[in-house]
Order: sequence, then C-alpha cells, then structure tokens
Amino acid sequence: MKPLDVMRGFYVRSPRFVRDAVRPLISLVPTGVKFGRTYADWRARIAKAESDPQYANEQHLASLRALLAKAYQGSPFYRTLIDDAFGTGFDASALMPEDLRRLPVLGKKQLREAGEAALAVPRWQLDRTETSGSNAEPPFGFFLDKDRSAREMAFVYDAWSRVGFSEREARISLRGFHLKGGGPGLYDWDPALRELKLAVFPMTAENVQAYLDEIDRKGIQFLYGYPSAMELLCRRMRQLGRVPRPGIKGILPISEPLYDHQRALIRSVLGDVKFGVFYGLSEKVAFAAEVQDEDGLYEFNPLYGVAELLDENGNPVIEPGREGRIVGTGFLSTGMPFIRYDTGDFGTLVELATPENGRRLRIRALAPRRKPGFLISFDGQRIVTTDLTPEDPKLFNGIAEYQFYQDTPGEVVIRHILDREGSIADVERLRAYVSAKSRGCLAFTLEEVPQIASGRGGKRAFIDQRLDITRY
Repeated sequence: MKPLDVMRGFYVRSPRFVRDAVRPLISLVPTGVKFGRTYADWRARIAKAESDPQYANEQHLASLRALLAKAYQGSPFYRTLIDDAFGTGFDASALMPEDLRRLPVLGKKQLREAGEAALAVPRWQLDRTETSGSNAEPPFGFFLDKDRSAREMAFVYDAWSRVGFSEREARISLRGFHLKGGGPGLYDWDPALRELKLAVFPMTAENVQAYLDEIDRKGIQFLYGYPSAMELLCRRMRQLGRVPRPGIKGILPISEPLYDHQRALIRSVLGDVKFGVFYGLSEKVAFAAEVQDEDGLYEFNPLYGVAELLDENGNPVIEPGREGRIVGTGFLSTGMPFIRYDTGDFGTLVELATPENGRRLRIRALAPRRKPGFLISFDGQRIVTTDLTPEDPKLFNGIAEYQFYQDTPGEVVIRHILDREGSIADVERLRAYVSAKSRGCLAFTLEEVPQIASGRGGKRAFIDQRLDITRY
C-alpha cells in the first residue's frame, strides 16, 4: 500500500475544513506528482490492453486468479463458498474464467450477514463506506482498499481522455446540493482539484448568471457532474440566451444514467459536444466506458473486473438483443472481495466477452439501479434530488425503507416502513433533514405504508413522480 495513493484518496474524502487547510499546498504540487506513479502505470496498462487482446486476456486471467486466491486465503466467508464449489484444497492457479460460474451470485443481504468474515485483509487496512441509499433502501456498508484512488482515477481519466479531458484541465462541477463557500454559497474554486464547484440548488436564473461569469473568468471548457443538474443548467442557459464564452468541449457525466433527451437538450444549448460517459459502481466491481461516437454502447474493461450478463434463471445471456442483469467480480479493490456480485443493474447484450476481443463485454440499454429524479417546487421549478438523500447513516436509524411520492407541485409524501425498533421520531428526523435541505420550496408529509411498490428485479423507485415532468 503506497502512502501517496492513500493520501490522495484521503484528500478527496476528507471533511471540508481539512481540504480548505491543505488546498494551497496541494495546488503547488506538479500534476505528475499529484497523480503519481501508480496512476501512470495503470494508464499505460489500460492503453496496452486496448490495443493488444492477448495482453488483456493474460492480465484478466492473472487478476481473477489472484483475487480468488486472496479471498480463499484471507476470508472465512469466501473460503466456505469456494470449498463448497470446488472442494477443499482449492488451487487458484488452475482457475479459468468459465469456472467462476460455479460460485453463487451474491447480493447485499448475504454480504451484510457475512460482516467482517467477508474481508480478506485486516480491517485497519480498509476504508468503510456505503452506498447512498438512493434506491429507497438504507445504505449498504462495505469496505474498500485505502489506496484504490489512483487505480480508479486511471480508468476514469482513460474514459474522459476520449473527449479531450486530461489531468491538467479544469472542470465545472455540478454535484453539491448547496455549498458553504464563496459566491456567496453558490460556487467554490478548488485549486487542488482544479474544479469549480457550483451549487445545484436552487439554480435560479440569477445563480446561473453568476456561474457563467465565473466560468468565463476561469476559461473552463469541461462540464462534470449529475446529468439531471446539467439538464437544469442548460435549461437556465437557454432561458438567459447565454452560454460559456470559452465554449464547452466535453461533458463528463457521473452517478446517474444519461438519457437521450438530456443529451439532445445539452447539445441544443452547447453545440455538438462530446460525452465522456462511463458506468461504474461504488463497490468497484465493474467499469464500462461508452464507445466513442456510439451513444449508448458500453464496453466493459477487462482489467477492472469480470462482467457477466445473466438471465432471470442465473444463466449467461448469449444471444445478442436479449436483456440480462449485470453481475460483477472486481479487481480494483480486493481487501473485501466482491465475487459474482449482483449489481441490480440491467443491460442488453451486443457482444460477448471472448478471448478474441480481449474479454470486452458490450451492452446497450444500460438501466442502472440508481435513477435520477426531480421534485417540483411550489413555483413549478425542478429540484435535483440526488443530494437530497442524507449521507449520514445515523439518519436512517429506525427506517427500513422509504420513498418520495409527489402528485402536486410543492407537496411531497415520504412513504416509509419502520423497522422493528423504529418509531415516528425516526421519520420525523428524516423529514426535518429534507425540509431544511429544500429551504421552504417543498412541504413534506409522512405516510406509513405496508410495502413500497417494486419494479423489475425488486428495485424500488427513489421517487414515485406522478406529475408530468415535461410541463416543468
């Protein structure tokens, strides 16, 4: 574990007061040093695998064998599963990719129950994190390698490089629901990350005028963040009849699926910009980048992990045009192995992963578990809800499931199911949090329900939106 790789990840994930204190120093560090040797080595490996299917195959197999060996040696949970599938005395050096199918597909439930028995290294070597809970379930806690950041950045920047973005470029960031920095509270320049952070809420026309002034001053040409927030920004630009003076060269969407109508709107406002789209998960089990000049066609990277597409019976989808659920086995972070992990996402097969194509699975119609959503305020404005969900897991204590329901502008019902030890006070705490976040633009009421309506694959919509969004 390299100290610099750990420190880079620590900066990104640290509290604001820590980042503010060290920003001036980090901004003086040369770009090559900030990203580090590990990052450079992985960029080189990714590039070689792209052009050499044999190399990609070799690296893919070696990583799979190393992962299974580590899981077998270090994790009591995985050792039992592997012994049940392969017999005692497991030899990872003889494993082939197709042998992976002998192991069961795992979900959050099994990993929650396994607890720290699923870890392959001592707990102190790992960071605990969790999913955001935006699929109307409480966050799922899991562990990642402390030094993963440089490896992860290599894959992300490889995808972004296809639209001209590099480590030396600045970017406009649309992620935060509300900021506490300058502007006042509207935008914040992070010199260490070369990132101009813009508040997603409320994003009035006046706010966007201030954003555009700051973008013009800094000459930034890449837009990064939630597609739903980018959509709102472009709607405001159209309303103002104004776009960034430097022009936007590339769009770098994250965290939400990017819909065709959003691409069309963004291009209608900003011109024929290129999109650096990738698919990834918090659990680091699979990574796919959109194929250049092929909107909606995703190709999984074989150095990041194994991506499988399974039908409803758990069998491989082998016929192009058929849909399946995505199951991933991750190589990026291995301290808590994720082996045959059900992502909850779906895709339609275009091309199978084979030795001839370097183990690159291709799919279309990617339907991620995390759905973007809007709530409509009293005055008919769209409110981005990605960051409305609390990140502190303590706010979910006592709540088994919840969902936002809306059929009237400004009025939102929090449908909820309490767990065995929950009380109305737990839901009142959540209501107080989201009410404060929305700053009077929304009114929240509570409704206890026996169940939350499920969609395909048992997933729950974060927002049950009954209003016609196209009218707002």
